[in-house]
Amino acid sequence: MIPRHQLAVRSPVRPGALARAAGAALLVDTSHFAPLSAILREQLDARRVTFTDRGTSALVLAMRITAGTGGTVALPAYGCVDLTAAAVRAGVSVRLYDLDPETLSPDLDSLARALGRGVNAVVAVHLYGYPADMDGILEVAGRYGVPVIEDAAQAAGASYRGRMLGAFGDLTVLSFGRGKGITGGQGGALVTRDERWLPAVEQAGATLGVPRAGWREVSGVAVQWLLGRPELYAIPAAIPWLRLGEMVYRPAGEPAVMSAAAAALIAHSLPDSAREVETRRRRAREIEAFASGAPGLFPARPLASAEPGYLRLAVRETAGRGPAPALGIMRGYPRTLAEQPELAPCLHAGERAGTGATALRRTLLTMPTHGALRDEDVRRMGDWVSSTRGAPDRVQPPLPHPSSAATGR
Repeated sequence: MIPRHQLAVRSPVRPGALARAAGAALLVDTSHFAPLSAILREQLDARRVTFTDRGTSALVLAMRITAGTGGTVALPAYGCVDLTAAAVRAGVSVRLYDLDPETLSPDLDSLARALGRGVNAVVAVHLYGYPADMDGILEVAGRYGVPVIEDAAQAAGASYRGRMLGAFGDLTVLSFGRGKGITGGQGGALVTRDERWLPAVEQAGATLGVPRAGWREVSGVAVQWLLGRPELYAIPAAIPWLRLGEMVYRPAGEPAVMSAAAAALIAHSLPDSAREVETRRRRAREIEAFASGAPGLFPARPLASAEPGYLRLAVRETAGRGPAPALGIMRGYPRTLAEQPELAPCLHAGERAGTGATALRRTLLTMPTHGALRDEDVRRMGDWVSSTRGAPDRVQPPLPHPSSAATGR
């Protein structure tokens, strides 16, 4: 009997959506793009939605449009390795700003210092479905006259001040990869609200080519549908070369348009997304109930007026518990961006991670919240919470405020 092995994150796919995607690939049917664009424009109060083959491709376009090749962008010092891949492909230089480890949101003093050192654009990232402080980010960016690229790849249905994440930046990046809550196998979008960016976005969109069929997406999601369930996930998880759950740098390709199959998958998965978001929120509340106050375990604190989408539940762990892959409990990103070797040629001299990013790299774990969890899985996570090595500390260790150490100066 195959042991139950929980996924860290999951994007539900219905067989009917998979069948429609196969039909779209067979006919190279592009009819799903227009209704999908209309839905996203309404949700995000947008003027234009440009579909790309990956979320990273959308970020490459956003960097080129706002900063230009050879320009400088500000990135969070802790985040997905795809930020590095996008910066390298876009041909930009990078400055770093720090994060508040308690909220996963930018430290605004550090952000202001990064912008003061000279940047052409700032990328604001919502990590694991936790909203970043968009009011504060926009205020700081406005002070320096810098456009904001809102990276909502991990937004996962979250909202801030009653608006969906993705509805705040000058340009917004969306991702529909396999671990983003709604999936097309792969795919992304660049969302435009401000009229001043429309000509550049339209020009960039004209270079993306025509949609391909997307059989790779169909086959990949079919495998995900078959094996991406706790009863069978132990099989792919045991194959070392798949490197599931690891942060692996993959160079970004030149941006292209989304496939016909991916557009069909996303369009037919959207109706289920609201229900999945509510499931993740319910499970997150259950897990937080026994994690809060546990020795050496500190769940991330959402900002006021923020309603997370909980792509994963983020916790800082200081009492010696390790990851538990069979439970879907995984380390966060193992490096700060300052430690990512592929980013080194892009970094301005002296840029480094701050105290917040370093604390997250050392202590952050993520716990699953998705709809494939059963009550028994939550109970097993409760057993993990109860286990500690060494002398447990019930009091949160003092963290230096991220703004107490300059990032890059």
